Amino acid sequence: MESLAHAGHWRRIEDPGETVLLWSPGLCDIAGFERQEWVSPARAVSGIPAEDRPVFDSACRLGDGSDMEYRWRRPDGEVRWMRSRVRHSLSRDGMSVQMGVVQDVTEEHRAAEQLREQLLFIQRIASRIPGFIYQYRLHADGSTASVQYISEAVRNFLGVSPADVTRDHGLLLKHVVPEDAPQLRRSALVSVRRMVPWQCEYRVTMPDGSVRWHMTSAVPHKEPDGTVLSHGFTMDITDRKRAEQEIERLAFYDALTGLPNRRLLLDRLQRSIAAGQRTKSQGALLFIDLDNFKDLNDTLGHDMGDQLLSQVAARLVGCVRETDTVSRFGGDEFVVMLENLSTDLSQAAAQAEVVADKLLTSLNQPFELDGGQHYSTPSIGITLFGEQRLTVDELLKRADLAMYQAKAAGRNTQRFFDPDMQAAVNARSNLEADLRQGLAREEIHVHYQPVVDHNGKLVGAEALARWRHPQRGMISPADFIPLAEQTGLILPLGQTVLHTACSQLAQWAHNPATAHLSLSVNVSARQFRQPGFAAQVLGTLKACQADPRKLKLELTESLLLGDIEDTIERMEQLKKEGVGFALDDFGTGYSSLSYLKRLPLDQVKIDQSFVRDVLSDPNDAAIVRTILALAKSLDLEVVAEGVETAGQLGFLRLHGCEGFQGYLFGRPVPIEEMDAFVFPDE
Repeated sequence: MESLAHAGHWRRIEDPGETVLLWSPGLCDIAGFERQEWVSPARAVSGIPAEDRPVFDSACRLGDGSDMEYRWRRPDGEVRWMRSRVRHSLSRDGMSVQMGVVQDVTEEHRAAEQLREQLLFIQRIASRIPGFIYQYRLHADGSTASVQYISEAVRNFLGVSPADVTRDHGLLLKHVVPEDAPQLRRSALVSVRRMVPWQCEYRVTMPDGSVRWHMTSAVPHKEPDGTVLSHGFTMDITDRKRAEQEIERLAFYDALTGLPNRRLLLDRLQRSIAAGQRTKSQGALLFIDLDNFKDLNDTLGHDMGDQLLSQVAARLVGCVRETDTVSRFGGDEFVVMLENLSTDLSQAAAQAEVVADKLLTSLNQPFELDGGQHYSTPSIGITLFGEQRLTVDELLKRADLAMYQAKAAGRNTQRFFDPDMQAAVNARSNLEADLRQGLAREEIHVHYQPVVDHNGKLVGAEALARWRHPQRGMISPADFIPLAEQTGLILPLGQTVLHTACSQLAQWAHNPATAHLSLSVNVSARQFRQPGFAAQVLGTLKACQADPRKLKLELTESLLLGDIEDTIERMEQLKKEGVGFALDDFGTGYSSLSYLKRLPLDQVKIDQSFVRDVLSDPNDAAIVRTILALAKSLDLEVVAEGVETAGQLGFLRLHGCEGFQGYLFGRPVPIEEMDAFVFPDE
């Protein structure tokens, strides 16, 4: 309501002889008249436009006190909006009296018009964004819900009109795939109860029967009446999901047989080893090599070889349970992983032997190759895993050694890993003892591998652990890093690398030529999950007086196999202080794509296994292009690892990669040689 300062009143008295209009000073002011006690009837309506007179005259005739609004043109030409109420009554002497109250509501009309224009602007924006926005009200107990507003774009997304949805919010859930609906409802209800933003991905069935992926997110606000009003946005993520699935297919499945490839097998085996140590159940690894397969390729051609491999894959899958894994390990080698065998070692061995015999019988049957029969036999090596703490590499080596024993025994048979083959295991134990002493004697040093931008300009480096053994010389990180992971020595080793890197950052900061350089440090899953990891990193930065913004921690996709919420929380704790994050060896894990959008990452690093054959392997080229496109859509930097040739560099540049690391620019070197790279003229 307008202030009484913008209001006035009038009185109309009629008797058979004359009509008198009495105006208050306030009414004269808002009408633009000089103040006067009475006004003629003609002048009293002189400022009302002809098109508004019917409204005014009707209200005056009724005199029931209801509001009416009309325009008034003042003598100076300004048009104002008025709101009036008129009542009829009789005076004591029987004369008819009309009393009216008038308010100037021009500012109220202007505010309403501005709101209409703003709403129209918002609606125009909403109609052009790639999704639809909505507002819904929900009681905290979830008992009732209603859609207050939904943008016009919902018509294109689901084939329903906004008006229909606001009348019946169930129309939205009607399109959700039934298996996904409970998760969607649960996410919304948890958001309302906890008053936290929420996000959910789910599938919807379109009017034409096709299924698409949607992602919706909303922010709740508590209303005075106790209900919760949530403002949300829904977008179609089908293309992104397809890209993720395509990356997974190319990265984790064999193109010829459709079986899981080496990468996926290693990931599943790692999970199975961890599960077996918890449940105490045994598992078995069967390494299968086709006897004399090379002769088939040489005599009948690779097409026939491919036909045989496809049929072998189908027979292997038919001999095991759905919960077991059959993988093409490479060439004519297959690996079968059996899980959840007996907790008794002898019984588990018997179960694995039964499966191996079944595989032998199946593969000994003739194969049909272009109308002719061909016979092929397998050699199978078997090793068990369970409570014993073995790495993935050790298990595969054991199975491989057992397979060679089967070949040595005449082929077309199976053999278990022989305990006499413990030489490698003993060597590993000796290496562990040496590594403990090496850490104590400070034999672990940090080398630096340059990272450059698309112009070849140095932007930073990756800090890498190197071990020079006093007797053995340089020991490959591929030998001692996995050992450190398994034994827990990765914790002191990782802290050594982190402290050295932070000290180097502090030194670089004092020189204008190096102050812009950043350093990446690898962090293992075990190291990242230790209590107080974030505080340890920040304490090291502070002790070394290094800038957190110049430090980037590289995480592997194995980190996503654990508690993802805890991972995100730890990352955000460090992110707030300026520490950056990169996802290392991207594309070689199994479960990161579904979480990639949730992690507070700055960068992904394309694994060198994809870069190595990017010019010769169409699958690797497709994976690299897809990763670059996906990273760009998520606004992530990309660094390609293992760049060794100008051809690889040209391909990566062509497809939008802007960060590079590899032998083409420099090998990992001590800091003295790194300084020579930074200061080539000194």
